Amino acid sequence: MIDLHCHILPGIDDGAQTVDDSIALLESQYKQGVKNIIFTPHFHIRSISIDDFIGVREKSYEKLCSDPRFGKYDIKFKKGCEIYFSNKLMDKDVEPLCFEGTSYLLIEFSTRERPYGMRTTLLDFINRGLTPVLAHVERYPYFERDPEQLCELVEAGCVAQVNADAVLEGKGSMAYKYLKWGIARVVCSDCHSVDKRPSNLRAAYDYIDKKLGYEYVRSINSTGMAIFDDRYVDIPVVHHPKKVLGFWV
Repeated sequence: MIDLHCHILPGIDDGAQTVDDSIALLESQYKQGVKNIIFTPHFHIRSISIDDFIGVREKSYEKLCSDPRFGKYDIKFKKGCEIYFSNKLMDKDVEPLCFEGTSYLLIEFSTRERPYGMRTTLLDFINRGLTPVLAHVERYPYFERDPEQLCELVEAGCVAQVNADAVLEGKGSMAYKYLKWGIARVVCSDCHSVDKRPSNLRAAYDYIDKKLGYEYVRSINSTGMAIFDDRYVDIPVVHHPKKVLGFWV
């Protein structure tokens, strides 16, 4: 399995606070069968410059790598970040924020209101040759009210990601629906700690296998691996949901 979204680096955001916390999360990931991980600490352009963030992230990564326990895991690692959306990003060189060695970048949005300039900014990234990966799309109420907005972004070239915990909420969850409709193509842990926000990737994969079939699991894993390796991800043929009796189907 591939995890493109997690908060395992120590002491850099609201995820792992110590190296011990990081090792505990890595141990959990490893036992579940995760073989590729991208570290994605939070980045907010209004709080820190891109250059300063890269420096802070590097120090955190070096701190983790220096622990002798880190070397025992047969996992391939890359660095990235979870970028909080701002239309000010259009004026920045955001390539240093992409997943290491790739043209993919992970972006999260406000969970309250649709951000101003969302589509324009995302299309600007795409026109620059970058591919936005939209973090935990099940969290955004404006997409839930009108999934067509998310369909349009995916068909424009974005990749939609859902969280494992949200998938495990079942068939009524938006995460499950986005997967079923072919809108979401990546499942990640978004793990922060082994207690409050653990990695449940294995359980989510097993649930998808049971409910939607192995082809869904294979597609999710293939997409994640393509992103990790910086290979092209085809724009999917999505099911455009329709509202029937007040429910999107």
